Amino acid sequence: MRTLGYLGPPGTFSHTAALRYAGARGLIPVCYNNLEEIFRQVEAGGLEKGIVPAENSTGGPVGETHDLLMATDQVYIVDELLLPVRQHLMARPGVAPAEIKKVYSHPQALAQCRKFLQARLPGVPVVETASTAAAASAVAASVEPLAAIGSDSAAVTYGLEILDAGIQSNNDNTTRFLVLGRDKKVFGGPAKTSLALAVKDRPGALYRILREFSLREINLTRIESRPAGGRLGDYIFFIDVEGREEDRAVAGALGEVQKHAIWLKRLGCYPAAKQARGNDAELPGRESLAGLRGKIDLVDAEIIQLLTLRQGLVDRVAAFKAGIKEVVDSRREKEIMFRVRESARENNLDPDLVAGIYRLILKGSVRRQQQLLAGYK
Repeated sequence: MRTLGYLGPPGTFSHTAALRYAGARGLIPVCYNNLEEIFRQVEAGGLEKGIVPAENSTGGPVGETHDLLMATDQVYIVDELLLPVRQHLMARPGVAPAEIKKVYSHPQALAQCRKFLQARLPGVPVVETASTAAAASAVAASVEPLAAIGSDSAAVTYGLEILDAGIQSNNDNTTRFLVLGRDKKVFGGPAKTSLALAVKDRPGALYRILREFSLREINLTRIESRPAGGRLGDYIFFIDVEGREEDRAVAGALGEVQKHAIWLKRLGCYPAAKQARGNDAELPGRESLAGLRGKIDLVDAEIIQLLTLRQGLVDRVAAFKAGIKEVVDSRREKEIMFRVRESARENNLDPDLVAGIYRLILKGSVRRQQQLLAGYK
């Protein structure tokens, strides 16, 4: 039996997500009381897959899911599902909206539907429950004319009738679910790669990580931080990027990121879920001159930042040369010129052009050191 674990109780949005994902894949949804058990069962082989909430567009990330991704071995993200949050007003069959005495739901759902309640059920008391599923269960078990706010799966599970559908104020509210599995699969189409890493505690550490993706024009779809659980100020970063981990650009970025990180864990490579997007001049096949120039401007800004960083290092080198008459180190300059020429060839750049640029940089560095050393006297 092919099973898919989800966080219960039945009738929650996790249940809705499980039903949608399982339907076309021949999986049987199985309810669990906590996220940790889903991870353990996937890891042990008791579940073929698990589906867990990762983030909500208004509520933010689900911290427990991220912590468990770090704590569990041999469990990978193998897919994702984007579930629009649609809240419905529901009651027992035969109950009319005018008869409703109370409305039950989770505090977050009540807040999401406040405008509807004020307009359609003014003055009707609301009762907070532990979940939308608990609200539906309470309404189904009562003989009073009560109503609940929850998902369509809650209505089906508890035999309630939907009186008004889609009563939430924000139609863009979406929850992202991750599908967990033990084996990495081969697939086609757009992909995402997820990773977690810890950076070294030094200035510019996170910048050095992010620039590797920026320089290769790799889009980061998400970056989140979580306390590492050690010293105050130690954080783990969760990053999602567009592309496959074996793609040349992504693989190159990850190789460089590994050098700057204390550790890096690859959480999975999986099909990217489709998401509605607004007007975007940078969509594939619609690249614009203005967009390309904007990217060049970003690269130029990166170059200036790197030159600033290099100058700071040159200033520190000058302090070591205090009292030394000869500033120029010919051997060091030859090593630099040889290295940049080789690097230019490897990256399909004109070695003479790159060498010319570096001659100017080295000339400026010597002049800078001479000025600083004159001030030390």
